Amino acid sequence: MPQIKRLEHLRETLAVLAISLARTHGHLAWFLSGALNALEPVLRWRALPADRGGTFGTVLATSEEYTEAEEAVRRLQDVLAQISRVS
Repeated sequence: MPQIKRLEHLRETLAVLAISLARTHGHLAWFLSGALNALEPVLRWRALPADRGGTFGTVLATSEEYTEAEEAVRRLQDVLAQISRVS
């Protein structure tokens, strides 16, 4: 998948987490805020090189960084699925 699509999916995940956190309290809110904090570097990534002009502090992420973030999202989905089955 192209990096721009990978970044789009990761940022959509962050948006869903932020919306979920706004409607959650207790231990689950603490857990979701930790996930948001861990994925925060995604917000500073850009998918395209900056030919000219400012980059506003964004950086090109490596393939390994994308893979690590996507794996973290998969683990988060697994944990949330387990939590929903228990409750």
